[in-house]
Amino acid sequence: MEYLGPFYLGPNDTVNNGIYTGDARELAKAIPDESVDLVFTDPPYPRQFLPLYGWLAAEAERMLRPGGFVLAMCGGMHLDSIYAAFAKTGLTYHWQYNIHLTGQYTGCVWVRGNNQVPIITRTRPVLAYCSGEGLPRCATLDLVRGSGTDKLYHEWGQDEQSTRYYIDCFSKQGGVVLDPFCGGGTTPAMARYLGRRYLCFEIDGEVAAVARERVRRVPMPLFVPEPEQAALWT
Repeated sequence: MEYLGPFYLGPNDTVNNGIYTGDARELAKAIPDESVDLVFTDPPYPRQFLPLYGWLAAEAERMLRPGGFVLAMCGGMHLDSIYAAFAKTGLTYHWQYNIHLTGQYTGCVWVRGNNQVPIITRTRPVLAYCSGEGLPRCATLDLVRGSGTDKLYHEWGQDEQSTRYYIDCFSKQGGVVLDPFCGGGTTPAMARYLGRRYLCFEIDGEVAAVARERVRRVPMPLFVPEPEQAALWT
């Protein structure tokens, strides 16, 4: 049975199966230094949660193995502050990727308040930083077509297609993928599908239980295909 610090890694026949309930800022303290291959996560976007990006950047610097990556989804409203938070660490900036949003999955942002002309958002930024001078395991596209936000498991849920793409490109089979803001379980579901080990934290116990059941139903792969780069291009 595999574990990381005190945590069992998924997939395993354990109570938590790699998904743990609690505040990530406390749980992550038990993760050993240089033990994670990829941090892939989607922190909350509102302004009051901006400090989480600073915490994420500092913890990723500590936890990532040399050459490992952290990829963080974010809203466009506070990109300047998020970039500044990562700049305070020793992580190496790699790229700003984007998920292409279409149709009903576009959004509106009122930068100066609800009485002003909005920005119609058609992309979601994904910031990528590396511990040292590592590279993805393959060529990557800086614009990936998402399959649409998935609200079946969580009100802030993201789509499986783009999550699968990034996990596939930035980690290898058997690697450890961490998501400190697990939500409805998109990251561990796709990690399991691709044959990665995962460690995830979710502060809401009911949501964590939903994520565990979702991941339990994901079949283990017989083989892992090469990244579907052409299929995901728009």
